[in-house]
Amino acid sequence: MSAKKTSCIQRSDPGKVVDLIISLKDDACSELQTKINTYLSDECDAELVFSVVVNGERAEAYIEAVGKKALEKKYKLLDCHKFIKNIKKSYQQSMLFSDFYDDVQKIVSPYLKDSGKKHVTMVPVAGKPFALVVCLVSPKVQEEHVVNYVYECFLLCWPTVKKTIILEHEKSVKHKCQQLLRVAKRLFTQVASLDSLVRLATDQGKRVVDAEFCALMIVDLDRMELVETCYTKGTDETSERRFPMDSGIAGQVIQTGIIVNTRNAAQHPAYDPNVDSRPGIDIKNSLTFPIREQQGIIGVGLLINKIGDPYFDAMDEEMALSFSVYCGVCIIHSLVYKKIHEASIRNIRGHELNMYHIEVNDAEMSKVLECKGFHNIPGLSTLHFNTRGLPQRELPCLVVKMFSDLGFIRKFNLKQSKLVRFVLQVRKSYRDVPYHNWYHAVSVAQWGYAALMNFQLVKRGYFNDLQALMYLIACLVHDLDHRGTASSFQINGETALAALYSSEGSVMERHHLGQAVSILNTEGSDILEPLPRRDYDHALLLLRDFVLATDLNNYYKKLNEYKMIASDYLIGNQIHIAALQALLMNAADFSDQIKDWSSVKKTASEVLTEFFNQDESENDREDAPIFVDPKNKTVIPELEIKFITDTVIPIYEMLGQIFPVIASATQILESHLVLWDGSKDVFIEVSPIVAGISVLLSPELDGLIEAALNERERLRLEAEALAAEEAAAAAAAAAAAAAEED
Repeated sequence: MSAKKTSCIQRSDPGKVVDLIISLKDDACSELQTKINTYLSDECDAELVFSVVVNGERAEAYIEAVGKKALEKKYKLLDCHKFIKNIKKSYQQSMLFSDFYDDVQKIVSPYLKDSGKKHVTMVPVAGKPFALVVCLVSPKVQEEHVVNYVYECFLLCWPTVKKTIILEHEKSVKHKCQQLLRVAKRLFTQVASLDSLVRLATDQGKRVVDAEFCALMIVDLDRMELVETCYTKGTDETSERRFPMDSGIAGQVIQTGIIVNTRNAAQHPAYDPNVDSRPGIDIKNSLTFPIREQQGIIGVGLLINKIGDPYFDAMDEEMALSFSVYCGVCIIHSLVYKKIHEASIRNIRGHELNMYHIEVNDAEMSKVLECKGFHNIPGLSTLHFNTRGLPQRELPCLVVKMFSDLGFIRKFNLKQSKLVRFVLQVRKSYRDVPYHNWYHAVSVAQWGYAALMNFQLVKRGYFNDLQALMYLIACLVHDLDHRGTASSFQINGETALAALYSSEGSVMERHHLGQAVSILNTEGSDILEPLPRRDYDHALLLLRDFVLATDLNNYYKKLNEYKMIASDYLIGNQIHIAALQALLMNAADFSDQIKDWSSVKKTASEVLTEFFNQDESENDREDAPIFVDPKNKTVIPELEIKFITDTVIPIYEMLGQIFPVIASATQILESHLVLWDGSKDVFIEVSPIVAGISVLLSPELDGLIEAALNERERLRLEAEALAAEEAAAAAAAAAAAAAEED
C-alpha cells in the first residue's frame, strides 16, 4: 500500500517538527540522523529507526547512525540493490528484518531489544545524487501513518540532511586530494631511481585508498610481459616476478584500458590467482587500474582488500586513476632520467676519451714554455701576412705571442701554463683534413690579431677588452674538429652531429663551439677561470656569437643589413657591434683570399680537395644532391670567381667603409679575379675535373695564365683595330656617296 505524499504537514505535530528542525544545526550528518531517528521512533512508536544513505549513481550505500547511536564510521553495504530499487519505485516497502542483507543485520542487530521476528518498514526519501531509505523496526502505528510521519519530517529536514551529506562528501574528496598531492610530491623526489620510485609508489598507493596490498606491474614490450619488482621488508633486496601480458584481470585492463573494481575478485570471469593475487593474501576485493603516459599504457596497478570496508568505492576508483597519472608521469620521467644519466655518463666517458687523445704531456708543454726561438717575425702583425710558410713547430709559440702582444695575459691574469696547454690542446683537436686544419686556425688567428692591432679596435672603442680576447680565441677555435664537410652533408647524411644540432641550425659551427667550450672547461686549459662569473658567462656568449657568425647562411641572410650598417657605423650601438663582430670574424676566416697569388692557389687546392671529397661521398648516397657538373670543365675557376664576387669582396668592401686601412684588400681580390678568369682557358683543356687540383699546384700554371691573358689582350687589340678599320671604311664610303650626290 502506498501513502500519498504531501506538500504540507497534516498528521505530524508542527511544534515537534519545528523543535526538530531547530536542533539540526552544527552537527555531523550522523548526529543529525540520530535526532531524526529519535523523533520518528517516538512518533511511530518504533523499536528502532535507522537510515541507509544511498548513492544510486555509484551503486553505493552506507549506514552511519542506528537509533540514538552515531556509529564510529560509515559502514558500507556490500549489496545495496534492494535499497536502490526501493528508491526508484518511490513507495514504502515492508519486509522481515531477517531478510535484510547480512551486513545490515550485523550492523543493526546489537541495537535491537531481542532477536525475535521483526517487521521493518522502508520509506524512500528521493534525491540526487544522494537519497535515503528510512527503516523503522516494528512500528506500532499504521503503516500509512508511518509513511506520513516520515514524509512530513523529511519535507522540512531533508534539505539540511542532504546538504550535510554533500558537505561531508566534499570534505572527504578534499582530504583525499590533499593526500594525493602529498603522495605526488613524494613520488617526484624519487624519479632518479626507478626501483626506489616503484617501492615508494606501492607503499603510498596502499595509503591513498586504505588497501591491504598494492603492486605495480610495468609493461615489458620486448617480452610482452608484465614485470613486478618485489621488495623484502626491512632490506634492500629485490626480486622480480613476470606475468603474461594478456592474463587475468590485469591483462583485461591492458587490453581495454578500463579500470576494473571487483567486490568479489575470485568470482570475476577474468580472474587469475597467479596474476591478480599474491601469496599469503586472502583476496576478497580488488581494484586494478591502468598506468598511462602519452603514448599509451605502460603498466598496471593492483590494489587488494579494502581495509575497513567490504569494497573499493567510486572515490577509491577516482583516487586510483589520479594516482596512476602521477605514477605514469614519474615512471616515464624516471626512465628518461635513466637514459639521460646513461647518456651523460657516455658523454663524460667520451669527453674523457677525447681529452685523452688531445692530452698534452709535460715534454710538449716544456717545448713551448722554455722555447728560446726567435719569434719576432717581421710582418706578423700585418693584414696580408702568410703564416703557411712558417714551420709547424713554431706555430704554438706564435699564438701565445699574439696573446702576450695584445696584453691579454696581463689584463685577464691568464696563467702561462694554462694558455700553453689550451693552445696545444686546440692544435690536437684539429683533424688532418686538407684545409680546415691547424694551419688554417693559425692563419685566421693571425689575421684577427692583426685586425686588433691595425684597426685599434679596443683603443678606438669598437671592442672592449673582453670582446677582443674572445675574438682572438674564436679565430683560433672556430673550426675545431672539422671533418672536411659542410653542415648540409651532416644533415643529408643524418649523422650524429646532425642529430645533436640540426634543430638549432649551424650544425658544424655548433659542434666547433661545443668542442671549444669543452676544452675551456677542462682543468689545466681553463684559461677563462680567472674571470668573474658574470664576465665568464658573457665571454661564452661572445664566443658563441663569433663562431656561429662563420656560418655563411647567417651571413647571407643579414648581408643587406650589414651593408646599411657599414655605410653609417655607430660606435656603441649594440646592433652595429654585433654586425661588426660577424664581419670581422668572416674577414679573418677568408683572409687567405687576400694573400699573395701563390698562397691563394694553394688554399684553393686544399678547399677544393675537401669539396670534391664531399661531393664524391654524397654521390655514393641515394638521392644526394650533386654539386659539380662533370661536363663543366671550368668549374674550378667559376667556383672561385663566384665565391670571391658574392662573398669575399662584399665583406672587405663593408669593412673598408669602417676601416679605410683594409680598403686595398678589394684591389687584391679584383686582381685575383682577373687571374681566375684567365685560368678558364687553361682548365678547359683539363679532364677529369678533379685533375684541376693538380693543375693549381703546377708551377707552369702562372705562365699559362699569363699567356692566356696576353692572347686575350692581343685578340682584343686586333678586334679593336679591325673595328676601327671598318668604321673608317664606312666613313669613307659615306663621304664618297655624299660627294657623288653633290
